[in-house]
Amino acid sequence: ESTQKLGQRVVIARGKWDSDLKNAEQRLKYLQQYSPQTLQTVIASVSDSFATCSPFLEPTLLVAWLFDAHKCKDIVLRACEKVLRAPIDDDEYRWFTSYVFSSSIWMLKIEQNGGKFMYEELLAIGNAVSSDIVSNMDSIYEHLQSHKQWHKVTAIKNETLVSRQDDAKVGLLQESGLKSVFETKSDDGDVDDEDNKLSEDVKNFIDSNLAINMLTSTASKINHEFQRHIGLVMRSHGAFK
Repeated sequence: ESTQKLGQRVVIARGKWDSDLKNAEQRLKYLQQYSPQTLQTVIASVSDSFATCSPFLEPTLLVAWLFDAHKCKDIVLRACEKVLRAPIDDDEYRWFTSYVFSSSIWMLKIEQNGGKFMYEELLAIGNAVSSDIVSNMDSIYEHLQSHKQWHKVTAIKNETLVSRQDDAKVGLLQESGLKSVFETKSDDGDVDDEDNKLSEDVKNFIDSNLAINMLTSTASKINHEFQRHIGLVMRSHGAFK
């Protein structure tokens, strides 16, 4: 059933994409014939939107792409490089995920670049950015290894103080509605195999779904206070964000 629904969503999305592309082609043809200067305005508007990380509408981006794919590609990818390079700005990244990443432009091909899809260019940017981060971390690690006290760090043994987040020491996931499920006896003589399987399934559901929901909501509640305390500690070492 889920596969069928996924197929239906793909068909619907494909139909919408074909319709949007057809509409953009018709608008481009009309503007080329009756108002060519408007197309320059479209390109300028898209450039401004991406340069300032402002919301934009997909139809405008598609017309710009059909008019000048090479320039539009440069505009989009330049903005992606800026947003994804450290340090990442929260507002810019929110704009990227809301408008840019969800755009259908990533399914378009760049004819001037060996027929690559735009999403391949985005992946290349992501790999380049992550490689810089990995290189920086490797450099830090190499520098630490040269420190005269490094052997004391490597001598520290691993020690598990708390193995699960529902440990009593942590104080989370102690609600009776959670604990009662795991305290239920499922190996009594009157319980058949089917009930045993259902019991295990419910326990797995509680452990991997309900408990996760509760942990994420708890994290959201304490995040502000946690960040405040971390900020107080880290400010003594310089600017902290």
